[in-house]
Formats: sequence, structure tokens, C-alpha cells
Amino acid sequence: MKKCLSMFLIIAGMLFFTTGCEDEGSSGNVRFQNNSTTKTACPIWDGGRAATLAPGQTSEYRVANPGTHTLQWKDPNGKNLTSMAWPNLVDGKSYTFPYNY
Repeated sequence: MKKCLSMFLIIAGMLFFTTGCEDEGSSGNVRFQNNSTTKTACPIWDGGRAATLAPGQTSEYRVANPGTHTLQWKDPNGKNLTSMAWPNLVDGKSYTFPYNY
């Protein structure tokens, strides 16, 4: 029993040090801007609709983790307006992603 408990504590400690020591607050800020003069556009961020933006509208900033994400612009009915992009965010930076078509 003591051997199992010791092994459990070693594994728990290893998991803590490999996953629990990241800097809290590791994040960036993203927002989306529709520069079209005629089309309503929806940024699809990591597979989910982040906003529905009328022509000329800019969303509020939202927190996003550093690393690679996916971004695609679609119309409100789900039709692709752009191809997929893979922006790579840096910790502590703010980004504005425009739709320019």
C-alpha cells in the first residue's frame, strides 16, 4: 500500500510540474473588423462563430491563448467568404483581424 501511495505522489508531482506551472495570464487579445462596405461577415474562430459584424463594424476584444488558432470568414448563412487561416498569437499581444473583401 505504501509503495502504491508513493508511486501516486510521484506521478501527481510530475503532472503538477508539467501542467501546473504555466504562467497565469498567458493570453493575448483578439478582435475582428469587417472592412466590407456591403457584406455582413462572421469571423469563425477555432470553429465557432465569434461575432456577426455589419459592414464597417469592429468587435470587442476577447481573450485568446497564445499559439496557433484557426480563422475563417463566413456570411451569416455559413457560406465561406475566405479560405482558412492559421494565425499564431504571441503572449501579451493584441490583434485585429480584418475582413477586407
